[in-house]
Amino acid sequence: MNASEIAKIAGVSRSTVSRVINNYGNVTDETRKRVLHVIKEYNYVPHASAQMLAGKKNKILGLFIIDRKNENSFNKMCTSSYFSPFSSVVIDVANKQQYNVLNSIVNENTDFTNVRELFLNKTISAGIFIGGKNNEPAIMELIESGYKIAVIEQEVAGEQDPFSKCIVVNSDSFGGAYEATKYLITLGHVNIAHISGDMEQLTAISRLEGYKKAMVDTGISIKSNLIIKGNYTEDSGYKATKKLLQKETPTAIFLANDSMAIGAMKAIEESNLKIPDDISIIGFDDIEVARYLEPALTTVRVPLLQMASVATSNLINANEENVNFYANYKMSIELVIRNTCRKLVE
Repeated sequence: MNASEIAKIAGVSRSTVSRVINNYGNVTDETRKRVLHVIKEYNYVPHASAQMLAGKKNKILGLFIIDRKNENSFNKMCTSSYFSPFSSVVIDVANKQQYNVLNSIVNENTDFTNVRELFLNKTISAGIFIGGKNNEPAIMELIESGYKIAVIEQEVAGEQDPFSKCIVVNSDSFGGAYEATKYLITLGHVNIAHISGDMEQLTAISRLEGYKKAMVDTGISIKSNLIIKGNYTEDSGYKATKKLLQKETPTAIFLANDSMAIGAMKAIEESNLKIPDDISIIGFDDIEVARYLEPALTTVRVPLLQMASVATSNLINANEENVNFYANYKMSIELVIRNTCRKLVE
């Protein structure tokens, strides 16, 4: 059974069937009832938008992981110590509320065309975005189109900002970076380097700002040669640390995430230096493997699982109530002290 056959039985055109399915207003009540009766009688379900007939809600969320760093990143969602736990919680929370989750990875800007199509044809009722750059234009366009959106780690500039029309869940990246840097300073470190994340992302911007603020607040000069750009990958942490050690050997390094910290540990070991005897390091995120490293990594714990739960629950509530609303959450962080930092001898 297809749309043309439904149209023939109902005595209408195929385009009229399409208008009924998509709940357009330019169909008379009598015609709408006749088409719906035929659809029901023949159990016709063309695609997800048919679930919305007669008031039935679409219970499918889209989870979009944005990762432009690696053209071979189709396995990123399954292998990442950051994205994989987040995805698991989204699915778990959604399933408990009788929702399903469609997972997708955005590798290129053109992939957003497919994302928009999923919203447009009502395959999904709402979407969660994680890993995007700050002020991602494609996400802005979706919000402005009236779709229900939740975004992880996104700055909201003000009431006129498109992101003020969606659900935003952030971690306190600035506060975490400030606390991590201050901890190193309390241990007697002054020559503290920072390896940043992808500077198009809010987390990287905020963590660099937190590092700088802690240095300024304690009267320590910020040296540009001690700030090296990374991109959140283990390999970038390795290369950035190698580059740093060619210029100068700091007594401590604050890295914008744990994956880069793992790369840094490898680079430091290859340079015949020891952690924390020669260099203290602190990461960020507290991914699961951090506690099992040797030495165990001091880091900043981000409540990623809680962030996933908050985003998913709020998005489902918005869909159930059929409203678009703005909610801006900032989740607290925690400094986790392990074995990669030492107090300098006074």
